[in-house]
Amino acid sequence: MNQTELIHRLNRIQGQIEAIKRNLIDQPSDCKKNIQLLKAATNALKKFGQAYVEEHMQQCLNTNIDPKEIESDLRNVISSAFSL
Repeated sequence: MNQTELIHRLNRIQGQIEAIKRNLIDQPSDCKKNIQLLKAATNALKKFGQAYVEEHMQQCLNTNIDPKEIESDLRNVISSAFSL
């Protein structure tokens, strides 16, 4: 996945969040719709995170960085991903 595709995903997530904000203002009693939009935005953000990490890992593995440094970096990324 390239940078343009990652940015496209972020733009889509931003649109979903804007829809949630609009619904809170315009239709605050439509709880079901707001929860569905929240779930969609959350899932999209998770998928973005996965795609971003996969892209970052691929870049790291294609460089001449010391494998121990890559391992340390990946451990930090995985640790931070699960502490969200």
